[in-house]
Amino acid sequence: MTKLFSSIKIRNLEIKNRLWVSPMCMYSCEGQDGIVGQWHLVHLGSRAMGGAGMVIAEASAVSPEGRISPWCPGLYDDNQIAPWKV
Repeated sequence: MTKLFSSIKIRNLEIKNRLWVSPMCMYSCEGQDGIVGQWHLVHLGSRAMGGAGMVIAEASAVSPEGRISPWCPGLYDDNQIAPWKV
């Protein structure tokens, strides 16, 4: 039997299966402020609801100068934190 659908434990994190969604740069922030929005909630949430054991979010800049495009997410301002917690 394949282990693809069996759980795996990595340190203290239990993951329900080994189907992982790799990070994809989607350049989809609603403004150029680096704040994620509804699009990210639907995009990442649908993969999680679809059964993926782990969903890895896209690249998020830690400084404004480090962004790939003006529509990339950022984590360099306190206003950018709360939308990830939805």
